[in-house]
Amino acid sequence: MVSKKEVDEMWKLQKKSRMNISLPEEIADWLDDNASANWKLDKGARSKEVTKILLEAKRKSEELI
Repeated sequence: MVSKKEVDEMWKLQKKSRMNISLPEEIADWLDDNASANWKLDKGARSKEVTKILLEAKRKSEELI
């Protein structure tokens, strides 16, 4: 599992880019339901939470290869 500390370090040390993406409603709803409590109040927290989810998905997909 990806730790909050790891995501925070990644955010501090790496250049970030902004993406506008569209998600199927079911996935967007899942993200809203499974994100941290301050998800809707803090856009930085939302971005970090999405980074954490995507990093975990990337690692799992690499394990399958």
